[in-house]
Amino acid sequence: MNLTRPKTLAVTGVSLVLILVAMAYAFKVPPFNEKTGEIKATDACPSLGSPSSAIPALKKILPQRPSYSFDDTVTGGSNTSGLDYGASCLVTGESESPLLAARSRSMPAEPAKGWLKWVKTTAISNNSVGSLTPFTAGDKAAASGNFAAIFLPCISERKNQSPQYNISLTVELGRPGDASTRAGLIDLIESAASYAHKKASCNIPLKLSK
Repeated sequence: MNLTRPKTLAVTGVSLVLILVAMAYAFKVPPFNEKTGEIKATDACPSLGSPSSAIPALKKILPQRPSYSFDDTVTGGSNTSGLDYGASCLVTGESESPLLAARSRSMPAEPAKGWLKWVKTTAISNNSVGSLTPFTAGDKAAASGNFAAIFLPCISERKNQSPQYNISLTVELGRPGDASTRAGLIDLIESAASYAHKKASCNIPLKLSK
């Protein structure tokens, strides 16, 4: 009776199982996938807007990490000069470069076409702004799979007059994105725009896509 072949098959089978387990671990296939950290309303950057809007958008676009850290800085917004509002929100994982960067700043009114050309130069990565396509918000807005921007009319010295000051908002994802992340970025930047519009005491009606 030849027992060599069954033994060989058994060893081969065990080796195959071990290889598959190792691959599942390496590629984070369940049950070895990383646990995604919870994003609490008390942790998320206030400048991203209402947690009920911002957190679902963040969950849609951020890569899975065991934990997230939020660093938010908001300046100005205490008067109606329109020139003193600014905000910066950085989201990181575990000792990583930013997973997401969101920035807002007041600026004197200028043609929207000139703003879009300028705002592309503010991106962390040139690849982020290589395929921007427009969406409806503010005076002008555009987004790609990992970058979104809005030029938001803010202050007019007299009702129904052209804006004297605008707010420029950008959100950039620190990884390549797709149609799904583009939709999430638009949700997030519109949430940030709602916050900025109120914080900067804008007197021009807020126009967003939703």
